Amino acid sequence: MFTFLSPLFLIGLLAAAIPLIIHFSRSRRTKKMRFSTTRFFTDQFLRSYRMSRLKELLLLACRMALCALLATALARPLFLPKGQSFLIGGSRCLVLVIDNSASMGYTENGVTLLERAKATARQLIDELRPGEDSVSVVLASRRDAGPEVLLTQPTADMGDALQTINSLQVAALGTDLRGAVTRAEAIALASAAQSKEVYMLSDLQDSGWELPDDSTVTPDNSDVLFFFVSVRPKTVSNLAVTAIQYAAARPMVGVPFSLRPHVAGQGEQARSCEIRLYVDGQKVAERHLEKLQDGRWAVPRFTHTFATGGWHSGYVEVQDENLTLDDRRYFAFEVLDSVRLLAINGAPSQVPRLDELFFLKTALTASADGKSPIDIQVDSPAAVANLELSKYPLAILANVEALSAPAVEKLEQFVDRGGSLLIFLGDKIDRNFYNQNMAAATRMHGGLLPGRLLAVEGNPAAAESKPDDPKAEDKFAFVANVDYEHPALSAFQDSRFANLAGVRFKALWGIDPGSSAVLMKANTGSPLLCEKAFGKGRVVLFASTCDRDWTNFPVRPAFLPWIHRLVGYLAQEPLGRQGFFATGDAVTLPVSIAERLPQVLVKKPDGSLGNATMSNDPVHPLVFADTAQVGIYSLLSADKQETAALFAVNLDSYESDLTYLDDVFAGDDAIQPAERQAKIEAGLKELLPGRPLVSYVGDAASVLDMSHDARRGFKLWDLVLWVVLVIALFEPWLANRISVRHYARPREDALSPRVVSRGLDTPLAREEATR
Repeated sequence: MFTFLSPLFLIGLLAAAIPLIIHFSRSRRTKKMRFSTTRFFTDQFLRSYRMSRLKELLLLACRMALCALLATALARPLFLPKGQSFLIGGSRCLVLVIDNSASMGYTENGVTLLERAKATARQLIDELRPGEDSVSVVLASRRDAGPEVLLTQPTADMGDALQTINSLQVAALGTDLRGAVTRAEAIALASAAQSKEVYMLSDLQDSGWELPDDSTVTPDNSDVLFFFVSVRPKTVSNLAVTAIQYAAARPMVGVPFSLRPHVAGQGEQARSCEIRLYVDGQKVAERHLEKLQDGRWAVPRFTHTFATGGWHSGYVEVQDENLTLDDRRYFAFEVLDSVRLLAINGAPSQVPRLDELFFLKTALTASADGKSPIDIQVDSPAAVANLELSKYPLAILANVEALSAPAVEKLEQFVDRGGSLLIFLGDKIDRNFYNQNMAAATRMHGGLLPGRLLAVEGNPAAAESKPDDPKAEDKFAFVANVDYEHPALSAFQDSRFANLAGVRFKALWGIDPGSSAVLMKANTGSPLLCEKAFGKGRVVLFASTCDRDWTNFPVRPAFLPWIHRLVGYLAQEPLGRQGFFATGDAVTLPVSIAERLPQVLVKKPDGSLGNATMSNDPVHPLVFADTAQVGIYSLLSADKQETAALFAVNLDSYESDLTYLDDVFAGDDAIQPAERQAKIEAGLKELLPGRPLVSYVGDAASVLDMSHDARRGFKLWDLVLWVVLVIALFEPWLANRISVRHYARPREDALSPRVVSRGLDTPLAREEATR
């Protein structure tokens, strides 16, 4: 059959009508008149006239064919006969994209999916001719630096290629099918081989294909042959721990700490299992999950009380024999013995309930036994410049009007070295001071403030005149949007934990956050809670007050867990705030601008050591990218004697979703195989715009037959261009010949007076007279 690699150019076939339109527009109708004296010219005249018309029609056909064939050549026609193989026998370049992500470790009948893919790859390599054909290998596992290319330049040494294939192992990484295909296509296009082929050997996991962003460049109808070879399992049955939710941002010594693992089930039959909690290598709890249904989740609750402070790690585990890499979920955090906080009171009062810090102190020091692990030292704005801030992990500014220049510099150095700053606004705030001294581009890291202050929104005067009036509480704004992905706010997604819906604001400061993260928003669109990274530390800004002057938040039930989680998040070590990391991620390590870049050693889960490296990001200049293993990573001190911090790296949760692209595209399993094949290939072409030569291979055993069928063909556009060249040379020659013989005016003496006198001065008569 015929196909076109650039079918849009077929619109150019309409240009073939242009010569025809011109021809008809210039044609003139003539009236026949018979003269007895000219009958002897009739036979000769008709023969000449017919010959002239035939030549003019031939010229018209040449011009129409020239336009039509040029449009056809631009559309790049490809002839694919069923019986012959014109391209087979030419040089070939194969790029094998092998998916070695975690989902390829799924075991069916004792064989992993990766072993199936490797067996298919060996079949394809065995068919190549050493010295003439070449092969390259790209891995489709997700890494921060992009897909890994094992053979950067296609090699003609098939022994090296087979050795590379045989050495592949399943990696605890996510899937990046799009990135791998794009990289493989670039390798194929750079080859001079006649047949350029890319083979994707994968389970074709749906979650492994990311949609392109706006910056993705679509190729101009690539002539690379793409084969998507599915090695997926026939049936799926899997249990996985996909996430762990914490009840608090950070645990404290002696305070019960809750963890809620998310266990996902997938498969036709419901399954029961045991789930276990391990802390510091010891099993501390176990739960039984009864008959987890397909596509459903179970969220059991574990509670553990830490007896000592410092860094602790652990994991939650289920037992599943089909896919073992998603059976565990690791965690690591620093447990607080006690926390000393510095609070700067900008509006003190002798009346306790009117003091700016009354509700904040009450919430943070509340405990069941009267022994709170949080100790708050209160001081005035004037004392900041003389305080030893390094004793505190967190400083709080509550409605502070202004600070001295030495105090601002001291706060900048404090946060840059790893401290945290929490700022509450209010009626005392001097906007000009904050914008000029804490949000100016000339300050360290662009200033401490996570955004410039605009103006007070709402009615602060009415709020202050009637602070206890319940009717005034809902006059202005309420909490509308919350970033539940943030570690300090994730628990609020469950309304049973705490509900922010009842929080109302009578006034708040308008903030232009710039590039800072907005963690909470009001229904008016104004930011309520913003966060900014500042060297090793963090600054969080709340747009309203921490007392009842502008909001009812301090007397709402949600305020206590909100401030506890926020303080716990800010009071921990800088690395611990970054939340969760997936395998393949580049972990950014905190660096102070006032200190030299340190040489950081990282101990990986297998006990080997790795070095942090420099990045091109000035905000995060130090990164650790060798995170291919799941487990606990340790940051070692300079002398390698102590563990400075821990962080956990887990498998991407999407890797446990065993939904496949062919099922998504085909939909109904009851359709005919040919229709299913067509639907899947149509879906793959949508994912790969500009690549018309896409084939889907549902059975890996038939990949060689599919490869032969797809490579049978003859690229016709070069031949069509040669025909266009010949016609382009023939057409002016024919036009010139017709003009010379029939329309050029001959010499006057060539005509007899009798012919001229009888009105027979016509082109045909002139031709006859010339003869």
